[in-house]
Amino acid sequence: MRTAALALTASLLIAASPLARQAPYRTLDDKFTPPQFTDAAAWKKRAEYLREHILVSAGLVPMPERPPLEPQIFGKVVKSDYSVEKVYFQSLPGFLVTGNLYRPIGQGSGPFPAVLSPHGHWAYGRLENTPLNSGPGRALSLARQGFVVFTYDMIGYDDSRQLPHTFGGKRETLWGLTLAGLQLWNSIRSLDFLQSLPDVTADAIAVTGESGGGTQTFLLSAVDDRVKVAVPVNMISLHMQGGCLCENAPTLRLDTNNVEIAATIAPRPMLMISATGDWTANTLEAEFPAVRSFYSLLDAPDRVNAVRFKADHNYNKESREAMYAWLARWMKGAAPDVQVRERGFTADSPADLLVFHQRALPPEALTAEQITANWIDSARRQLAGASLAVRGRALRHSLGFGDVDTTVAPKATAVRTVLTAGLDEETERQLRAARFTVKPIAFTAFDAAAAAKIRHFETYNRTAASQRVADIVTALRANPSAALVASGDAALAGLLATAIYTPAVAVLDVGDFDTSDDAAYVERLYVPGLRRAGDLSTAAGVAGNALVIHGAGEKFLLSGGQVQRERLDGAEIVRRLRARR
Repeated sequence: MRTAALALTASLLIAASPLARQAPYRTLDDKFTPPQFTDAAAWKKRAEYLREHILVSAGLVPMPERPPLEPQIFGKVVKSDYSVEKVYFQSLPGFLVTGNLYRPIGQGSGPFPAVLSPHGHWAYGRLENTPLNSGPGRALSLARQGFVVFTYDMIGYDDSRQLPHTFGGKRETLWGLTLAGLQLWNSIRSLDFLQSLPDVTADAIAVTGESGGGTQTFLLSAVDDRVKVAVPVNMISLHMQGGCLCENAPTLRLDTNNVEIAATIAPRPMLMISATGDWTANTLEAEFPAVRSFYSLLDAPDRVNAVRFKADHNYNKESREAMYAWLARWMKGAAPDVQVRERGFTADSPADLLVFHQRALPPEALTAEQITANWIDSARRQLAGASLAVRGRALRHSLGFGDVDTTVAPKATAVRTVLTAGLDEETERQLRAARFTVKPIAFTAFDAAAAAKIRHFETYNRTAASQRVADIVTALRANPSAALVASGDAALAGLLATAIYTPAVAVLDVGDFDTSDDAAYVERLYVPGLRRAGDLSTAAGVAGNALVIHGAGEKFLLSGGQVQRERLDGAEIVRRLRARR
């Protein structure tokens, strides 16, 4: 009864139940309704949740340690009005951020305001130089205007060779290690880099990028208030949330969308640039009014604006000139109607811009396997020192409940109802004979075939295990005085559920689950970010004395928690429940 076979039988029975239900799965191409708030305090609370949720989905809670950047700046090319240099530094030990640093020439020694410039999914990455988009063009033009500019690689593009742009798998995702999360961390560390430069005004940094770089712009600006001005280009949409793995951190958009995420930047100035030839074609009619409503709620309607150009997906000259004017206004105090024209330019040669042109990666650069191993080791150390409050919040976000605090059932109410999942018939019979009202939990049917067809499914939907947890939470909330009795995989989900809603007592037969084995989590309890949040140990710490964990195999271990190896029979379960009356 305590084997995986029991759990499988229980899941089959649940799926066949007439109470089983299935909601439509969300996709990145759904048409979302703009969120609406009429109370500033309520929005501020929601925005605080969203910022933390972005960080958790990126694997950045607890926040990783910030080791020395050890920047290498070399290969300086000096022109009449700007210079450009090659740069690499370590965002994590042995993991490199690569790019170019542009500085003004002939405008004194500074310090200057700075611009961080992520790029989109162009064939030549940050070096793309066409009429539709020029990464070097906008960087050198900004330098001519008196800005220090750092333009840096997406992972897997140009000089970023350590990981492919398809990096990641389920094991990595369990530990919060994803392409999207690493790119956000690189952006945070790029702000660190800019602030470390003596010729940069540390509290005057803007961010602008297009397409996937636009996603990076509003995600970074949402979570890091060192960004003073944001200009996301051709990205914020109510009907396309970003098609690349690097834009789709697991769990990120379970209950939100890019418009709401971008609105968290308020009241800091933001310009939304859109185009008629892509998914931002309706920005002036839909997305911009939605975002402006949040700025108005915070008494800052003049700090957001939107422009649209007749063009395909781009960051072309017209779009860049709109950005230049916005930065001039908010970074340099220019008049609201200022116009800044882009002078002609010739982009520097790839040989002058590529960091590792005809050069090997430095010896400190790690392989993908080494980066993964280091990340997991670091995560384990951080969890050992992190407070239960921090781990508990990370766990709630991973489970899709980050916007609610843990609820505890009324302690004075006698236990008369028992919610069950995965139990054998004899145990349920004994519970009924003891005059408990027994309510089997109805689980949502999970359509694995349909889920497999949805791009970045885990960004917008719960996994099967996460949905099981949500179903148990729903049942507990609907029966606030009930006990929970579960076995097998349902007991594992139940343990996680008690970290969201803690019943008076939960009697959980966890079986032979190996809490140290990532493969076991992938197979039986796959929830993105679960191990990064401290998994079952964190849940047990939150639920505390409400838990009776039994039937545990020798490999079921909880940090600081007590488990019972012997399995309780039905009579003993009844006795434990009666003791709570």
